[in-house]
Amino acid sequence: MAEKENFRRLAAFLGLNFCLSLAICAVFLLFTGGHPLELAYVSAALVSNTAMLYAALALIAAPLFLFAAGRAVLPVLTGVFQMVLVTDVAVYKIFKFHLNSMVLNLLLTPGGFESLDQGWGTKALFVILSSALGAAQWYFWRLSSSLAGRPLLRGRRALALAAGLMLFVITDKGLFAWGTLYDSAYITRNAQLFPLYQPLRIRSFAVKYLGVKLDKEVKGGIDLKYSGLDYPKRPLEVRPPARPLNFLIIIVDSLRSDIFTPEIMPETWALGKRSLVFENHYSGGNCTRFGVFSILYGIYGNYWFPMLGERRGPALIDVLKEQGYDLRLYASAKLSFPEFNKTCFVNVPREGIYDEPAGKDGAERDRDISDKFISYLKARDSKKPYFALIFYDASHGNYDYPPGFEKFTPSFGVSQLGLNKSKVGGLKNKYKNSIYFDDSLVGGVVKALSGAGGLKDTVVLVMGDHGESFLERGRYGHNQGYSPEEVRVPLVLYVPGRAPERIKTLTSHLDIVPTLLPLAGVRNPAGDYSSGRSLFGTGPRPFVVSASWDSAGIITEDRILEMPLEAYKGGLRVFDAEYRELPGRKAAAELSPLIMQFQKEAKRFSK
Repeated sequence: MAEKENFRRLAAFLGLNFCLSLAICAVFLLFTGGHPLELAYVSAALVSNTAMLYAALALIAAPLFLFAAGRAVLPVLTGVFQMVLVTDVAVYKIFKFHLNSMVLNLLLTPGGFESLDQGWGTKALFVILSSALGAAQWYFWRLSSSLAGRPLLRGRRALALAAGLMLFVITDKGLFAWGTLYDSAYITRNAQLFPLYQPLRIRSFAVKYLGVKLDKEVKGGIDLKYSGLDYPKRPLEVRPPARPLNFLIIIVDSLRSDIFTPEIMPETWALGKRSLVFENHYSGGNCTRFGVFSILYGIYGNYWFPMLGERRGPALIDVLKEQGYDLRLYASAKLSFPEFNKTCFVNVPREGIYDEPAGKDGAERDRDISDKFISYLKARDSKKPYFALIFYDASHGNYDYPPGFEKFTPSFGVSQLGLNKSKVGGLKNKYKNSIYFDDSLVGGVVKALSGAGGLKDTVVLVMGDHGESFLERGRYGHNQGYSPEEVRVPLVLYVPGRAPERIKTLTSHLDIVPTLLPLAGVRNPAGDYSSGRSLFGTGPRPFVVSASWDSAGIITEDRILEMPLEAYKGGLRVFDAEYRELPGRKAAAELSPLIMQFQKEAKRFSK
């Protein structure tokens, strides 16, 4: 009986702490937009997520409770847990993401806390809160002894409490699953609201077993009065030019910087002779999702998630659409994965999108989208300006190319399981041949433009969305880190009437939007809508940023700092220009001022 009584006391103690945690985490509700559907979902998610956190905490607390020493430690453990939640709420208010080692580095680095504009008043508040939470644990421990004997923790009432919590979990997960299937932005945009929240996604299951069709045209977003974004920072002042320019963006998947040579890419190299060529250019992401996002939005990759959640398109597309541009997209792979149809191109009419080309492999599909664009050029209304994006995919994954393009030999595919340095040369040659083929398509497009006189009034950009590594530093592919092979890409920018030039200063995909929007008549400073700067500017910059799912890289001329954006991702890592890791905290501490600049920009477009 004594043992049962003890565990009832544990249940009472955890129950009291659960109520306190619920109150602390309720502060996250202040960061929502306030739409009724949104409030219903986040309220259920608040209880559900807190319950799941306490399920994990109970697994730790139960063994401790078996021993006297453990029972003495338990209030300390729960007190620390509550303080972590309080700290996480404060961090979320400042950064708009949860506790991670980047934040800890800032807080623990001398001067870091003050850099966040948090003075001694904030420190005093934390001391007061810590004392209050300690006192609460003492009170809960005493109170739990008397509560242990009450009927609330026994029999049917205890089962009813457990069933009630389970109902909140089911409601939370069910609403999120429904929201992802039917594009309810009021639900999906809150996937990262609570710490360690686990959303339920059933898209594949719904397609396979429930007959749900997911690739219909995406409609709309949310009412901006409920938005959590402050993008752009100010309304854009636009004075359309008397003779508007056309804009053509050509993206070659996985195109890394050192592949841009006259041997591998002769057609693009020829275009570069009459263009601006950026020799020290970096993608805003180490994978397609964040690379393309940075090209079209010009802001940090961490904004992908709220933009996706709210179905917000980029200012670039909005400005051109408002001016009556014909918007055209030609993609070798469907734009529903990654979810570009819900972000970058959410406001592009479906009739302007061609993303289901004919062909059994990437090379055939790339040729098809080239032909479709050239056909469009011949048939389009020349009185109406256009924005077009061509996205080639043959150089991704399988590295496809047709007969006649095997310039680099030996060329062969290799299973990733069997890949090693003795075999990687043949695989890299296959990759180079696929780039050589896509370059021929770029040449065909440029020739068609030139033949129709289009180069007189068309801005043309050719670039990679990200790079590709071939075991140069022990890694293959992309989306693994921020090595030069993964994130350094070529950029060729042709602007009618502008003299050719080769630029060696550090530049970024984030600079593309601040370059194009002024050409479309936008008068605002770049900071109103972008984290980049015009490519026509001069002078050095301290760093550029590249992003991934749960991390970001700060890249300088001689350092690469990899930072986690989620708690589970681990610690900070610093590399030199050759991607050799620099040990010790000193290297990260030296870059702390850049981390502080990063965190300010990473929240600037959030309310």
